[in-house]
Amino acid sequence: MVEFEDGHGPTNIRNVVTDSTVHYLVQIGVLNGELHLTVPPRAVAAETPLGLAEERLARSLLYQWRAEADAWDMADPEPLAVRWVHSRTALAPGAELGGRGDRVGTMAEALLGLDHRRLLILGGAGAGKTTLAVLLTLELLARRLTRGEDVPVPVMLSLESWDAERVNFHDWLAGRITEEHPGLPRVDGLHPARRLVSERRLLPVLDSLDELPEHRRTAVLGALGRQLGQEGGVVLICRTEPYRELVATQRDVLRVDSAIEALPLAPGDVASYLHRARQPSRAAQWAPLLTELRSAPDSPVSRALSTPLMVWLLRRGYERAPADPGELLDRQRFATAWQVEQHLLDRIVPASFPPLPPAPDRLHPPRRWEPDRARAWLSFLARLMNRQDTAELAWWRLFGAPLPRALAAPALIVVGIALSVLIDLGLGAVGGSGHPFGFGTAVGLGVALAGLVRTAGQGWFGDETSTPRRRVNPLRFAGALRSAGRNGRLGRAWRLTVVIGGPPVILALVVLQLLAPAEEGLALVAAVLLSAYLMVALAAPSDTVDAATPDSLLRSERTSVLVTLLVLAPLLAAGIGLMDWSRAHLYRYHQVDWSYPLATWCGAGATFLLLSPWSRWLLARCSLALVGRLPWPLMTFLRDAHRAGLLQRTAGTYRFRNLRLQQHLAAKAGPRSGGQGGSGTAGVPAPRATPDGATTDGATTVAAGPLADLALPPASTWRGLTVRRDPDSYLLTGRVRAVMLAHWGPLGALLGLHLVRITVSGTWDRLDSWKPIVGVPVLGLLVMLISLLRRRHIELHITDTFIAARTGRHRCRYEWRDVDEVAVRRVHLRGRDTPVHGIHVRPRTGAPLPPARWRGRDGWYLVQPMNVVRTLPPDLTEALAELSGGRWRP
Repeated sequence: MVEFEDGHGPTNIRNVVTDSTVHYLVQIGVLNGELHLTVPPRAVAAETPLGLAEERLARSLLYQWRAEADAWDMADPEPLAVRWVHSRTALAPGAELGGRGDRVGTMAEALLGLDHRRLLILGGAGAGKTTLAVLLTLELLARRLTRGEDVPVPVMLSLESWDAERVNFHDWLAGRITEEHPGLPRVDGLHPARRLVSERRLLPVLDSLDELPEHRRTAVLGALGRQLGQEGGVVLICRTEPYRELVATQRDVLRVDSAIEALPLAPGDVASYLHRARQPSRAAQWAPLLTELRSAPDSPVSRALSTPLMVWLLRRGYERAPADPGELLDRQRFATAWQVEQHLLDRIVPASFPPLPPAPDRLHPPRRWEPDRARAWLSFLARLMNRQDTAELAWWRLFGAPLPRALAAPALIVVGIALSVLIDLGLGAVGGSGHPFGFGTAVGLGVALAGLVRTAGQGWFGDETSTPRRRVNPLRFAGALRSAGRNGRLGRAWRLTVVIGGPPVILALVVLQLLAPAEEGLALVAAVLLSAYLMVALAAPSDTVDAATPDSLLRSERTSVLVTLLVLAPLLAAGIGLMDWSRAHLYRYHQVDWSYPLATWCGAGATFLLLSPWSRWLLARCSLALVGRLPWPLMTFLRDAHRAGLLQRTAGTYRFRNLRLQQHLAAKAGPRSGGQGGSGTAGVPAPRATPDGATTDGATTVAAGPLADLALPPASTWRGLTVRRDPDSYLLTGRVRAVMLAHWGPLGALLGLHLVRITVSGTWDRLDSWKPIVGVPVLGLLVMLISLLRRRHIELHITDTFIAARTGRHRCRYEWRDVDEVAVRRVHLRGRDTPVHGIHVRPRTGAPLPPARWRGRDGWYLVQPMNVVRTLPPDLTEALAELSGGRWRP
């Protein structure tokens, strides 16, 4: 830029370069004046391993939520303008942040300008809270990846999977990142999730607080307030009324910088949006409704269309001819806003699956689904989710429906007998040479060996094997071993010993078997060890960056079953074959009967197949499809429902787009569409407070659901207990009985394995084979009765200087000067979680610690296990509040 004065030479020369992407700038000639170089900001450097992992995570999240935004119709160039104002509900003393939902960039800028980056998003049902959170997530990711701004990576998660009573928030956040993105580049040989969390490089965006039970909401809000730290940022999403109740009754309230709340949509704004969004060819059909919105803001239809959810339902339900939105003006049919909302909810499923012919130029066009049947299928899924107390739709939980569970044992028997017939026919065609043991024995041996191998895999990974996950590529064996070593539940020394020392031991056993044929058992031991070794490797989670999807999880489980059939079962059969070869060499058989190891392979393969998660899924899918509850191509149907915007997809599961939609579908009594039956206000049961389970030390097992907040009478009235209360002490003593239930899990696994053995081996027609089916349950009942005879002495002593307890022969004592907090938490015993609650303390830093048997989770230590309910007797609660010196956390 050159400025001249009076036609003479330049008096001010400014060299300006804007929006350049060059690496070098060369000026030829004489440089007069200043050089102003303006280039787009460089992306955040990923020079360090942690920076590279952070960038890879951001890109994966961008692709994930961009796909969700497309499915939810968020990519509208002129979106609906939802107004957000500062809310006084959260008692937030910070800045009054507000704005419009169609100007997310301004709101993201304001969020980044907050002192601690803590934002609370409130609003009614369907007010657009989740939509705003997704748009904010995409905006922050775009600022980081395309504009180069150094902002934390937003991670949007549902709070349903966090049990704040037993898991620290940072541990849960790091665990979710590790589980959903296991393939991030390692930092110092470890997954970078914990480093990213500890260095505050992530911004948690937490949804579904209002969908939790009341006591879990309280625990979540209190844990966030204590565990976020001084610099921890968070975006929390909740409905207004549940949050108002929380802050009115809870002492530990999360301190946020600002809180925003969605205002009801103005009818004029809705009319302007629908005018832009409608098809020009259908202007005449939309004109009466738009006129009503502008002229009658208090009409039923205007009041019904006050949330983005209802506007989306209206737009989707009436976007195609011959649907006439003018019918909503009929005051006889729609006298109230609730009737309008019910009608829009009724129309959404037929509108999402219109009877349109597929495009002939598409390779895989969407399938045509009959609207009435599609709504019946979605209603069944919604009711099943209610019965399971969850808001997540997972394909592996379909087995929990009543019909598949009732058919599990009969189906196992029928399929096992059919397999035994096929095995007999196949082995009869192969023929044998008079082996001293029959084919039934070989098949039964294969079943037993396969059971041992499955037990080894479950022991290595613990409870994680019950939930499907994306498996490692079986062709990348070295990566599989690394993943298995990182994710094993055993100690680090044991994992290194098994991973490094396993192959030499197995090779030594095989060599000894070949050199010393008389030692006939070495080959079988080597085969079992190698199969267990491979089972652990194949069950390891895949090192992928992108989050798993429901389809990828199902494909992974199917591949795992196929690999076990073609690799692990033949290895067990090879071990039997080598043992048989040694036996033939020792006893001078004329030849080796290769049909015997073939029978072992059949038994092992049948066990891997029948007891796999994939077989349970297959049973659930086929049985529910036969009675018309679900379609045969269920996963295809769920994908189409996701594309239609009815479902959202996160972490390998589906969820309904809005809880109001799930409530409505679960309340529908029949598949007829367009009706007004059902109640949109039918409540969805709250998610499970804790998973079902059994204690491992003789405590009673009860599902922690409605009992979690049961009011208890004073402990002094309990049978077998004595309470002595003084002004400065509280002493509870007595003897209690405990029912042993933890043994039912192993006994059930043994029963299933025995059922597979007697059916597949062909011994199902013998009466003796069925005796364990009756004997094992009797044994389990006997153990329960014997456990009732045992009475344990318990003692709990609380003073103003210490808290001490005794359970049987074990004692513990904590001085109050060494304790920071005391609270009721879930008992974590011997590395496993239990449904029992107990009194715990959190020792201060540097305080002496009790033995390891009292250690819980997240720095808490057990004082005294109490009961399956999370509440304490009122006299005990009063004593803790008075004598703990302010350390009691109710």
